Amino acid sequence: MALREILAAGMALLLSASPSIAQKKYERRLPLGMEGSFRVMNMVGSVVVHGWNKDTVLIRGTVAAGDKIYAGGGYTGAKMFVESANEKDPKPTNLEIWVPARARIWVKTATASIDVDSVAGGLDLYTVSATIDVNGSPRELNAEAIDGDIHIIGSPGWLRAKSASGAVTLRGGSSDAALTTVSGTVKVEGGPFERTKIETVTGNVSFAGRVDRSGTFDFDTHSGSIDIGIPDGTNATFSVVTIAGSIANKVSRAAAVPGQFGRGSELTTEMGQGAGAKITVRTFKGSVTIRRTK
Repeated sequence: MALREILAAGMALLLSASPSIAQKKYERRLPLGMEGSFRVMNMVGSVVVHGWNKDTVLIRGTVAAGDKIYAGGGYTGAKMFVESANEKDPKPTNLEIWVPARARIWVKTATASIDVDSVAGGLDLYTVSATIDVNGSPRELNAEAIDGDIHIIGSPGWLRAKSASGAVTLRGGSSDAALTTVSGTVKVEGGPFERTKIETVTGNVSFAGRVDRSGTFDFDTHSGSIDIGIPDGTNATFSVVTIAGSIANKVSRAAAVPGQFGRGSELTTEMGQGAGAKITVRTFKGSVTIRRTK
């Protein structure tokens, strides 16, 4: 092969691999009411959403050559989606979107990560195998990742977070929270919490937070360990049942007793003055620890 042909082939390879050539920039503004709704669908890449105090949606991003972004709607509701030129091998589209802070936002992806901050309205987020990160205190938050992690920093009023193999972490509080995994861990810290339900199959649970004295708290696993830390001075009652696991009680002198029909162990005890938050723990063979924190 002649030198000229070798150089030409090398240049063609470099150009085909260059992100600046393969990607094109996109920008669009849409009017949207402060409490309107906005829907986003982007299968591959990333979606970053910021809340702001404008009745406008601003979309900026990069999209692969040949792919198209469609966006439109009205003042009460709008939506956008990415159409790939090759559905069998879609290229990443990276979006950064500013939305009215009190709007309701819906985002669906396959492998595109979702990152949301400063949204006070409602959030409905779904991904197959990417990470969901939320920073803020939306009115409602529903987050689901099949194989991805979910990280929340803030205090959503109403919270539902679910993952199969991914971890779910919450640093903040909620008046109504339900966190669910199959094999992923669940870690919660902060508060206050009022009604909380945490379920896993094999995933471990760690809860360290302030609880409302009138709150109800349910922890349920098959074989995952459960560690619950409650601030000293809290009024709470505990009801713990395990079939094949162990119970470590570090909040009182009460001892576990054999369970019904002679199977497993049960513990009923109080912390503080009792008659406060009701904490119920059930596990088949996971270990359970209840303890005091400062």
